[in-house]
Amino acid sequence: MSYGSGNGPFMNSSSTKDNSNRTGLSNRYSPYQNSGNYNPPAVSGSYAQQQTQVLEDTMRTHYETEATSAAVLSQMKAQRGQLKGAHDNVWEMRQAAEKAKTDISVMIKKARQRKIRLQAIAALLASVDFLLLIRLIQCGGSFFCRRN
Repeated sequence: MSYGSGNGPFMNSSSTKDNSNRTGLSNRYSPYQNSGNYNPPAVSGSYAQQQTQVLEDTMRTHYETEATSAAVLSQMKAQRGQLKGAHDNVWEMRQAAEKAKTDISVMIKKARQRKIRLQAIAALLASVDFLLLIRLIQCGGSFFCRRN
């Protein structure tokens, strides 16, 4: 077993590329190099050239990562604007609902007052009607009583 060979005490000797043969570890802990997205830098030439190529690959990866992070940041800013707009809309709707609630309670209060007033008028008219009925009974069916 040599360093970087992929052969370790936890690997079966039959396959060094298949992560499912690891004992004690599940597939979800497989390293990113085996995910298919990793492309190691192609190095050739002298040691200095190899180091230069690795450094160039590192810088290229750095710039790509920086561009990706700038794009993500831009998207997050746009989404922040959308969320703030949605928050403002929700706030306006809450204010409108609160105003509608107070308007409805005022309307209910006015309706109750009108109902009480109408009931009082109906009671007054009923009592006047009752008094007129008594007068009709006392006067023998005539509205005007003759007293002798």
